Amino acid sequence: MSEITDRYQNKERRKERRKLRAKPLFRKLGQKLGLAVYRYRDDFHYCPQIYGAGYWKKIRIQEIGGFKELADQVVADQRSLLYYDRLYILYQAIWNVRHIANETVSIAEIGVYRGGGSYFIASVAEQVFGKRLKIHSIDTFEGHPDDIAAEDDSHWPGKFGGTSFEEVQNYLSVFPNLTVYKGRFEDRCAELEREKFCFVHVDVDIYAPTRACLEFFAERVLVGGVMVADDYGFTTCAGSKEAVDEFVSNRKNYLKFHLETGQSLLIRVG
Repeated sequence: MSEITDRYQNKERRKERRKLRAKPLFRKLGQKLGLAVYRYRDDFHYCPQIYGAGYWKKIRIQEIGGFKELADQVVADQRSLLYYDRLYILYQAIWNVRHIANETVSIAEIGVYRGGGSYFIASVAEQVFGKRLKIHSIDTFEGHPDDIAAEDDSHWPGKFGGTSFEEVQNYLSVFPNLTVYKGRFEDRCAELEREKFCFVHVDVDIYAPTRACLEFFAERVLVGGVMVADDYGFTTCAGSKEAVDEFVSNRKNYLKFHLETGQSLLIRVG
C-alpha cells in the first residue's frame, strides 16, 4: 500500500478532519441566527468565501521546512507587521532569484519599521544563497513625512514612528553584510546608484516614496530580478496601488501580479 493511500485510509486521520467541521445541529441553529458556526482550530482565522470550500485542504505554509524556522523567529520577535502569508511571498521571491545572486549584486528593503522584515530577508538570503550579499535597509525611523498626498488619506505624518534607528541597527547587527540607513529614501538613494539588485522589498505604504522606489530600482534590478511592493491590495493604501499601476503602465519590461496577500509581485523580464 502506498504512503498516499495509507494516509487517505487512515481512520484516525479522517476522524481528526471530521472534527474540524461543525455539528449539523449547531450549523443549522447558527444559520437561523444569522451566524456561521465553525469548530475552533489553532492558528486559523475566519476567512471570506472567495477562497472556496476547499480552503481548509491547503498545506500550512508555517510548517514548511526552511521557511518555518526563519518565519517563526521573526513572528516571535514581534518586530514586523508581516505575518506568515506575506513572509512566505518574500521567501519564495528570494529563492527564485538565486540563479542571479552573486557577490556583485545587492538586496534592498525600503520601509524597515522595527527591523523584522530586514532580519527575515537577510536570514533567507543567507540560507538560500549560501553566502552574504550586501543588504541595504532604509527608513526614516520617524514615521511618515508631513507631505502626504490626498490618495494616502488613511495615513498621517508620524504614523509608524514607534521605532528607533539605534535599536533597529543593534537588532540587525548580527548581519555584518547589512547596512541600515536613516532618512527619506529620496534623500539616501544616491548612495545606492551604482548598485545592481536581485531583490527589492518596498514597504512604505504611501504614494510618493513607493513611486520613487520603483523608478529608482527599475533599471537597477537585474533581468529576472524581483520587486515586492507591499500593501498594493489594501484599501488603506490606495497611494501604493496607484504608484505601482502607474509604474507598470509605462513599462513593458515588468510583469505585475496582484497577490491575495495584498502584495504586488513585479518581475523584470527585459
